[in-house]
Amino acid sequence: MKHTLRAFALGLLTATSLLAFAYSQQDVNEAKATDPSKGEAKALLEEKGYVVVTENKWTKLNEASSGEETNSNTQKEQETEKEATQNTTSEPANVKAYKLSIQEGMVPEDISQALAENNIIKDAEAFRQYLTENEFSRYIQIGEYTVVDQMSFLEIAKIITR
Repeated sequence: MKHTLRAFALGLLTATSLLAFAYSQQDVNEAKATDPSKGEAKALLEEKGYVVVTENKWTKLNEASSGEETNSNTQKEQETEKEATQNTTSEPANVKAYKLSIQEGMVPEDISQALAENNIIKDAEAFRQYLTENEFSRYIQIGEYTVVDQMSFLEIAKIITR
């Protein structure tokens, strides 16, 4: 046992010594020469179809796009509400409305089941999958929402994820 342990320690010492020697022989300038400069990196990225922007421009673009999303979401919600109102006023006999109450702790399965039980949607599992796959399930808000049976999955999802 003593000889085995000594041989193992000698092997580790030899391997460490060889690695240290190889590392010390590397040329630092040679390694840095392979890194592209900022200009070369930018040219390479633009060649591949990417757009390079500064951090300030990126921040401004994000602020502008989030403002547009908020405006477009508000407009879409208003349009959806108008359509729902128009649908209920023009064809009151064919449209079925339901007041969906989402409470704390409810999961997409509960919501889709409630909608299916009240004949707003036909397939609870399909709606649950739609919410999950399109990442609406993360943004479901607590509250009461009026939905009608003629709404698409997207329209219902947008209403409950304000």
